[in-house]
Amino acid sequence: MITYLKSLIPFNIKHVNNITPQDSRGFPNKPSWGWNKAPAKKSLIDIGMAFTASQFYLNITEFVHWAPIIPTFLMASSILHYSKDWTNYLGGDETRTLLLLLSPVISFFGGLPGIMMHTYEGWQVAPFENPLGGTNVVVSQKNNQWLRIVAYFFIFNMQYIGLQTFSYAILGPSLFGGCHKFISILGFFTAYLGNQNYKATFYFQWKGTTGGSTFPIAWMTVIPFILSATLNIYTFSQIGQLAFNGPLSTLQSITPPILIALGGAIEGIFAETVFDQKIHIFAVVLFNMGFWLQVNLLEKAGKSFQ
Repeated sequence: MITYLKSLIPFNIKHVNNITPQDSRGFPNKPSWGWNKAPAKKSLIDIGMAFTASQFYLNITEFVHWAPIIPTFLMASSILHYSKDWTNYLGGDETRTLLLLLSPVISFFGGLPGIMMHTYEGWQVAPFENPLGGTNVVVSQKNNQWLRIVAYFFIFNMQYIGLQTFSYAILGPSLFGGCHKFISILGFFTAYLGNQNYKATFYFQWKGTTGGSTFPIAWMTVIPFILSATLNIYTFSQIGQLAFNGPLSTLQSITPPILIALGGAIEGIFAETVFDQKIHIFAVVLFNMGFWLQVNLLEKAGKSFQ
């Protein structure tokens, strides 16, 4: 009789491991201070990578993801300080100066979907499983592939806006026969509204490591991003003419975006297929280096107006 009555209880209010569907506890819990991190996921234990998911490494991973907010503030502060000079350089267009100031801010906050995803994952890069296949992804065992796809979608779209805002501010509306503004807006709507069925995803395995799928992002989103990133590198070379002299000036100018792009490639290709947290940290350190070098570039360019 008791067994029969239990069978009548709806599944959505049953207790599983003492946690109900309405429970508000997180991952980790008890304790759950900001520096507490959950134990290594089962999938990391299975592939022998659990030792890289220590609280020490995971806290460093979280720190380096938030650290770019400092150079972001300094970039915006530098542009504000030299705003009159930048406005004169940009043809007296204050809107372009505003866009230049906002571009690093957009780029930083455009990375928040990734921070949200990593927080959900307990800051652990681990093998993925897609719940759309009908299986329940247990967060203490694996990472959620569908969440990863959604996070990548917003990261790439927001980074497109940050990149294109920077390029438009410096190069102006006259580029591409006066169609720069139209092309910029078209690129965003193509990336955001384009067909998401056809992905740039490929399988990658480094030597004897686990391997896995990487870059779960649609071609309709990634192509505008690549074109914008290419234009962005050219834009940096133009600002470098203000900031640097000598035979290595072009290399100094384009180093910041190259380091940021390299960090993204290492995280997407290696960290998320080898599942070594140290690789994740290294990739994001490259982001930080790129941001700090961009601070130096913009500060030198601003001083050149004096």
